[in-house]
Order: sequence, then structure tokens, then C-alpha cells
Amino acid sequence: MVEISFGRTVTSLDDELVTLAENTFTAILETGGAATTLVDLFPILRFWPTWLPGLEFKRRASEIAQMLRITMDVPYEGVVKEMAAGVNKPSLLASLIEKLSIEGVVTEEDEEDLKGAITTVYAGGTDTTMTAIMTFILAMVMHPNIFLKAQAEVDQVTKGSRLPEFDDRHSLPYLECVLKEVYRWGCPLPLGVPHRLIEDDEYNGYHLPGGSTIIPNIWAMTRREDIYPDPERFFPERFESMDDETFELYDPRKLIFGFGRRICPGRTFADNSVWIAAASILSALDIRKARDQTGEEISPVPVFKSGFTRHVLPFECDIRPRSRKDV
Repeated sequence: MVEISFGRTVTSLDDELVTLAENTFTAILETGGAATTLVDLFPILRFWPTWLPGLEFKRRASEIAQMLRITMDVPYEGVVKEMAAGVNKPSLLASLIEKLSIEGVVTEEDEEDLKGAITTVYAGGTDTTMTAIMTFILAMVMHPNIFLKAQAEVDQVTKGSRLPEFDDRHSLPYLECVLKEVYRWGCPLPLGVPHRLIEDDEYNGYHLPGGSTIIPNIWAMTRREDIYPDPERFFPERFESMDDETFELYDPRKLIFGFGRRICPGRTFADNSVWIAAASILSALDIRKARDQTGEEISPVPVFKSGFTRHVLPFECDIRPRSRKDV
């Protein structure tokens, strides 16, 4: 995401931009999910003095705002300097700056919009994608038969002589079912993002006045037993038995990326990122359950951390390369 956004290749997790962004977004997420803090419910609290009891969130919010400002300014200024020196690499930010420069002068308002947009690209494209990939690995450790079936499908297409490519996707229908089940079983954003009703509405007999905040319960949608029987079971075969129309209608990707104007703009990129990661893992690695000192298999228990993003908690597993060629 750093390379796409800023044209900077990250070679270490200690990279300045990565560290800066991770510290900032971790602090933001730890304050609570969208529309879940006290000030979201009682907006008047934002005008109260910080010294009042119970308003520690205002002091913390001020600290995080400063962190976010640095996270937005530093990479932007770096790209601007590189462009001025003619040494910048292609990036989303550079292309947007060039486009605005051609159309006219880049104003301060334009700069703020660019900083916010690019920062959102990083924030939205890392945490949720990583969570989906970790959920995939957890599911493969828990269900070795599913892993072997998906791996055999990949091997049949690649002949074990190369890594999968995006053009192979249509030839890997079972992997498609596996990823649909990953999205459904471990949806990264269980409550999505809040929406504001622009007019009065009604749902199941409940009157919802215009201006109300609604939060879609994506978790409940992926657990509907009339659509996904035995919903707590990780079972990709549920999608194999569906006809094409039903398969398309009940695709979890229609849920997990949000809805309406607030739907994730990077959903296609995110889905492709998860797919190529999963296909490459199946092609290059063997994933098994870890064993204890007596040789007994350790079956991981799926545990997720509650929050805006549903993170997979650490688990033990045994991951090994299938070939020593490039190790």
C-alpha cells in the first residue's frame, strides 16, 4: 500500500512510514469503533472542557489528532520534494498531484483532500486485507482436508512449475468458494461503517426518522441460517451446491465491503490482493497443525479480538516451503 500510495518500496517493518502509520491507526482503533464512543451519542460533549471527569477522550483525541497530522503531512511532503527533484517513482499521490497541476494551481484545500484520500487508502487497504489473509491461514490450519483440496486445484492449473497468476482465477472455482467462506465466516468489519438516513424509512415495522444513524450488522447477515445453514461451520462446499444465480446472489462480497455511497472504493483491489495471496500460499507452502513436545497435533481455537476490525488472535501452526528452489 505504501508503494501504491507514495511510490516507496518497503523493505522492512521498521520503515519510517509504516511505523508512523501503524502507531497512528492503532491509537485510533483503540479509542473505539465508529459511532461507539460517548461523544458520538452525545455530540454536545465535544464543547465541554477537558478537565471535567469522564472527558479523558478529548485529551486522547487531541494527541491522536497530532499523530494523524504528522502521518498525513510527512509522506505527502516527501512525494512533493521528490517530484520537484524529478526523482519520484510512479504512485497514486504523484498522479493526482500531476492531474491537479495540469488543471491549475494546487490549493491548500486540494492538498488537504489529497492527504486525507491517500491516508485513507493506506488505512483501509492494510488492516482489513491482512485480517482476511490471517483468517484464511487459520481456516486452512483448522481444516487440512480443505487446504489439500484447494492446493490440489492450484497444482492442477500451475502444474507445480510456477506461481498462480490473475488469469488463473476463473480456473480455480474451489478456491473461489474457500475465499467466499473466509469472508463470510470471518468478516473483517462485523458492523461496517455508520450511515445517516437522508429521509424517513421503515424496517420490519420500526420507524426510522431521517437524520438517524444506522449501523449495518454485517455479522448477522453472514450468519443467516436460512441462507448459510450451520453458519458457524467453515464449509466452502456450501457454495459449490448453488446454481449460478444463487451463487451470485449470496456472495458474501456483496456484504463485507459495505453498502451504498459508503461502499469500499477499493473492494476489487482488496479482493484481488487476498486472492493472489491465498493462491500463492497454496502453491508455495504447506500449512499444517503444529505439534506439541509429545508429537500430538495442536488444534487452534478460532479466537477473534472484538473491535472495528475483527482481528485474528495469535495461533500456533506449522508452515513450510514446498520447494527449496528459491529458499
